[in-house]
Amino acid sequence: MTATSLQYQATHPDLLIGTYTVAEYLEIERSSGERHEFYNGKIIRMAGGSVDHNRISKNIVQYLGNELDKKEGLELFGSDQKVYLPKLNVYLYPDAIVVTQTPIMAENIAQAIVNPLLVVEVLSPSTEDYDRKDKFMKYRTLESFKEYVIIQQNSAEILTLFRSEPHIWEEQEFAGLSTSVYFKSIDVHLPLALIYKNVEL
Repeated sequence: MTATSLQYQATHPDLLIGTYTVAEYLEIERSSGERHEFYNGKIIRMAGGSVDHNRISKNIVQYLGNELDKKEGLELFGSDQKVYLPKLNVYLYPDAIVVTQTPIMAENIAQAIVNPLLVVEVLSPSTEDYDRKDKFMKYRTLESFKEYVIIQQNSAEILTLFRSEPHIWEEQEFAGLSTSVYFKSIDVHLPLALIYKNVEL
């Protein structure tokens, strides 16, 4: 089955009809040039983000990347980097991830990382509930995963969840452009004014 022969459901235009293997999923991505998430056989095309969503994602990569350049053994990846969740057979595209030491790939052809330490998601109105709940639960199946960062798009508010014990997550909220968010897993403070630079709030 090729990408050109796929049909989309009328009520869910981003969900591709049918059930697919990982190999078919990777071929669809390669041939279409578009990003898709994979949920154990189901494929969902990634919708384009708003201007402000893209600004926040860019700011995170730029300014958090600057901070990580001062540290050893940490690497930041942006929204084009896939993450694979082996226990669920799921491929996801976070807005940013941080990996400690060396990225571990699921397989060379997939180019998907399986050992993120920190995951960043910028909320969109259509995906907010899913990102806050179901997506977080999926990421929790990764042993390396220690911190989840949820960034509001339309207000200067950030929520972090840090795994202090195997089944205990510490939640902190940061609000206002005069404050800084603390990424505990990587010991970095970053002003919200930088994260929301050029964003209309």
